[in-house]
Amino acid sequence: MAGLRSVNRSATEAARRLRRVEPASAAPPAAAAPAARLVDGGRALFVGRPDALSQLRRAVAEVQGGRPRVALLEGPAGIGKTALVRHLLGDADVGCVLWASGEEDETGLSFGVLDQLTAEAARVVGPDPVFPGGPVAAGRVPSPDPLVAGEALVDLLGELQRSGPVVLVVDDAHWADRPSLQALTFALRRLRADRVFAVLMVRDLVDAQLPDGLRRLLMDERTVRILLEGLDDTELRALSSAHATGPLSWRACVRLRAHTGGNPLHARALLEQVPAEAFDNLEAPLPVPRSFAMLVVARLAAAPVQGRELATAASVLGAHPTLSQAAAVGGLDEPLRALEQAIEAGLLVEQPAARGLRFPHPLVHAAIYEQAGPARRAELHTRAAALVEEEALRLHHLARAATGPDGALATELAWLGREEATAGAWAAAAGHLSTAARLAPARTEYEQLMLEAADCQLLTGDLPDLFGKEAEVRGFRPTAWRDYLLARFAFQRGDADEAETLLRNAWKRCAPDSGTDVDPLLGARVAGWLAALYSTKLRGAESAEWAGRALELSSGHAAFDLIGQMRMSGLAASGQLDAVLESVADLPDPAVASVAELDVLAGRGQIYALVDNLADARRDLGGVLAASRGRSLLFRVLVTTTLAQAEYRAGLWDDAAIHCDLALSLMADSDDGALVPYCHQIGVLVPAARGQWEQAEKHVGTTQVFAESGFPHLIASAAIAMAHLARARGRSAEIVAVLEPPVRSGLLDLDAEPGISGWQDILVDALVEVGDLHRAEQVLIRFETAARRRGRRSAMAAAARNRGNLEALRDNPGAADAAFRAGLAEAEQIELPFERALLRHSYGSFLRGAGRPADSVRQLQAAHDTFTLLDARPYLDRCESELVACGWTPREGRRRERDASRLTTLELAVAKLVAAGLTNRQVARELVLSEKTVEHHLRAVFGKLHVTARTQLASRLLAAGGVSQPDHADAGLVQPD
Repeated sequence: MAGLRSVNRSATEAARRLRRVEPASAAPPAAAAPAARLVDGGRALFVGRPDALSQLRRAVAEVQGGRPRVALLEGPAGIGKTALVRHLLGDADVGCVLWASGEEDETGLSFGVLDQLTAEAARVVGPDPVFPGGPVAAGRVPSPDPLVAGEALVDLLGELQRSGPVVLVVDDAHWADRPSLQALTFALRRLRADRVFAVLMVRDLVDAQLPDGLRRLLMDERTVRILLEGLDDTELRALSSAHATGPLSWRACVRLRAHTGGNPLHARALLEQVPAEAFDNLEAPLPVPRSFAMLVVARLAAAPVQGRELATAASVLGAHPTLSQAAAVGGLDEPLRALEQAIEAGLLVEQPAARGLRFPHPLVHAAIYEQAGPARRAELHTRAAALVEEEALRLHHLARAATGPDGALATELAWLGREEATAGAWAAAAGHLSTAARLAPARTEYEQLMLEAADCQLLTGDLPDLFGKEAEVRGFRPTAWRDYLLARFAFQRGDADEAETLLRNAWKRCAPDSGTDVDPLLGARVAGWLAALYSTKLRGAESAEWAGRALELSSGHAAFDLIGQMRMSGLAASGQLDAVLESVADLPDPAVASVAELDVLAGRGQIYALVDNLADARRDLGGVLAASRGRSLLFRVLVTTTLAQAEYRAGLWDDAAIHCDLALSLMADSDDGALVPYCHQIGVLVPAARGQWEQAEKHVGTTQVFAESGFPHLIASAAIAMAHLARARGRSAEIVAVLEPPVRSGLLDLDAEPGISGWQDILVDALVEVGDLHRAEQVLIRFETAARRRGRRSAMAAAARNRGNLEALRDNPGAADAAFRAGLAEAEQIELPFERALLRHSYGSFLRGAGRPADSVRQLQAAHDTFTLLDARPYLDRCESELVACGWTPREGRRRERDASRLTTLELAVAKLVAAGLTNRQVARELVLSEKTVEHHLRAVFGKLHVTARTQLASRLLAAGGVSQPDHADAGLVQPD
């Protein structure tokens, strides 16, 4: 990250110098356009595509007006996607163009495409700029989470826009590395008012192995999606007119289109190689579909020796070699002369900015490489391996040169792959481990390396044929690794029981006392997944036990992120919450905490919330969130969502909604859906309590979809979410219907820690409402017992409300009054405004029925004030009905639409942070948005709240009801680090 920050500091200058990036440096030069784009007497000739150009030009105009756009171009190789974009950019008024392309041989090089996208700016600001993770082509091991890189890309795009609109192009995106695409998705989803036009090109979106988040973005109705097909007869005739052949006859054009499908690349190759009369001679067949490769080979054979040798040497170096590299590998003494020959023959294209080389088209590259033959390719790869300095590239070339099993090379590749896996570079590790497996001389080595590679692929979410790989692994000899991987596959399929059996078997084979010599990190992985498995089964004690074993075996490096929090949560769920808190009392401030300490601090924040210490919970969780930008996605989402839950209970509902939206936004950029149900379970709380039914129903609906998997924790999560929505709507029968089945089956434990999920009191009140007093008494006794045994004031207050409602219905006014008073005494000791308001509302209703109107109004009025402050509209309606029944008349203006309620969640988040004194850039970093987007939302806030200066925001928000409590600035959104 530090490297990119150095890029950003000079990005204004970079953007100025890149104001008009020449095509030679920003994108493949004209010769690289494999379509109907030719030069005719110095004039660029582009054939066809009027509808596509019209759509793209409209998109460019919208970008120039401050609205970001994304375009997807689909079509087979050679159909003219690149030519179309280059023609578009030839007359577009843009600031700079960042151009990258995927390469089939480089899909495993993490952040390779992202490095290309930032290369122009990087070259301007220094000789060795470092994007997060470092340039993979240089052999460095990348370690950041793709979302961290995405945040940095948002910053960079924001800086480059200062000099005009930015066009970001990814050619052959189906071959781009997954981390780059994930980072790109993250960045594009956060551009709301930016002048950025992103163009992605793929051969077939259906077949492309793209991250789910990017696929959703490209299929969105707002994306300009263009499917390119072949040129028609008229366009092919125009294309032929630019060649020495002159315009073909109409009959020849029809024949050319039928033969090539109108593919501009193939048509152009034939026009260059086949005499004009041959197109009209129906007796002479045109070259067969493999003609393009044959024509490239013919062109290669006709080139002078040095040009031919340079192109062949360049073909073994990948898609982006330099002239010096290719000349060294080819053993050429006159590289410039050789380059001239290769360019003249149409084999290479020069990129003067960095003396780089590029092939006119990937098919040209592939044809030249294949034509060299196995022996020549092996020779050139061996030379390349001896010349490169970076270990990863050296091993890559040696692997390409290998003619069969090579134990020594396999060992080196395996070592590199395992080092990358330790650093978290899963994609690169998977590639190197797979290559090592191919070269391994023994079957046992092959199987072990393939298992490790598959583990890395699962961690990246990039294992397209899950069932095929599982079938292959089942054929391997029984080992701890085999059982562990099969358990992972079972977990992916939703078969928790099979996963448990396999993980137990794996543990027996690799446990410290098993007598086998097994890597302890494998034991840590197995123990960690057992902890996760038992967490999903709501078996807290076992989850904590296995998480502890994972921590012991990993020697300070957790088997995977969140394992420390998992252990603490398991202990809390099993009744050891207070002991856990005592053990973590002495921890450093999050700003100076280590990675392991941040994990424990996050767990402590969760537990503080469970024991009703919400101020300390928000302090820990807010501090951890501010210090966790380099941590994994799951870690950040869990902390953000847990903070939102603490804010909800503390009455900071606006902040809770903001953090829930932020967590869900982060999850939307990931292929990992592990925490999505939890985010939605917490996300339903505020909209349900405020009567925002459509939003609340969406949250509930998502939890229900996940519950269909059958995992106990997901079923429980959906039931709790549905119960909160039903309570807000006053539908007691629905509450009983969704909560009673999991309670009776033991899925929801009445004796568990009462602060963990907060559903017991909802069920008791619902049972009372539907008249099932016997069952209400059964549930309530166990709830009261658990609350008293653990000393949870919030649970005791809620249980007292339940008891008061139950005794009131039994016509025991003395017992009911005593229960309500006891509940208020407990509630006064903690800061839970909504729960206290519910208690006062219930007590006021009881007092009205008991014939004590004055006392009733006092309790109901206090509840009304809190519901008004929270904007808890359904509860406010019911409270007002009770007050009216007591003879109370609402005061004029007492209940009004709050101005702040007209702000969207994101606008409110921006307004609060600006009111707290943050700059636009700081706000952008906190909310993971671009600065332009923050400016856009701030303008909307000023208009809606009728303010003209930032200094007016704090008082205006308070007056408009945009804050819930005076201590908001101290306990709400995280502050900048």
